[in-house]
Amino acid sequence: MFFYVLYKLGYIISNILPLRAAYWFAERIIDLRYSIAKEDRVAVMRNLSIVLNKDVGECRLLAREVFRSFALYIVDFFRMGRLTKEDIRKKVRVEGLENLEGALKREKGVIALSAHVGNWEMGAVVIALMGYDLSIVVLTHMHKGIDDFFIGQRERHGLKVLRVKSVMKRCISALVNKGILALMGDRDFTDSGIKLDFFGVPTSIPKGPAALSLKTNAAIVPIFFIRENRYNYRLIFAEAIEPGPIQNMDKSELHKNTLKKCIAVMEKYIRKYPEQWLMFRNFWETPADAFVI
Repeated sequence: MFFYVLYKLGYIISNILPLRAAYWFAERIIDLRYSIAKEDRVAVMRNLSIVLNKDVGECRLLAREVFRSFALYIVDFFRMGRLTKEDIRKKVRVEGLENLEGALKREKGVIALSAHVGNWEMGAVVIALMGYDLSIVVLTHMHKGIDDFFIGQRERHGLKVLRVKSVMKRCISALVNKGILALMGDRDFTDSGIKLDFFGVPTSIPKGPAALSLKTNAAIVPIFFIRENRYNYRLIFAEAIEPGPIQNMDKSELHKNTLKKCIAVMEKYIRKYPEQWLMFRNFWETPADAFVI
């Protein structure tokens, strides 16, 4: 109940205040959170140290920027209902749209692969406002009020929301109907992924994008919605990852080969925008004495 009230309060404040003031207020709150939430702060620093190949201590200031990026992210999420096509024209620079259009022309649907970098929620709404048929897979929050609130924010502009549990048939249906299916590729929430290197360290990677691509013959188009500055964004459609068999490669190896291509693209954009990778848990399992703070 506490968190539901907190979210609703944040929603009200974010929409009452002008955007500049809402950002300022959110950053002051998150600065306090950064100061007192040692576990989250250290987790972010450890993650950044692996991404950037630096000592943990060198990542302290950048970790603060990650927290502040989250503050801006959450304000944007609360204000998504106000987003218009005119906002997109003024504030969003679209790159590589031909990659999405080319993949859609195959008439197999498209798997939109993203990661927890930038503002993936706002990016999905922008794509829907651009006129594309977009379905997104989301986790179900254990508090019904919060879950309903999140779903409402996403559906307001026509997003089709698929909950992660028992979702495979609906995912396939979205692709069969030649739509776009959005999946996150950098965190395994189901404990059923494939262990592969991510920034050189083994971790469990969601197998959904590869499994669905190989099952339906849909191309994977990596998509990232990156904040360029305080008020402007880039919507990036990267080069498509095409499905298809490779000679003398079994199903398991095909999955791994496809996921390795996905990982390479995610690493590229996380490494380029580390302050926008909103990962507040220890992403990699590491020995307790592996880092010195």
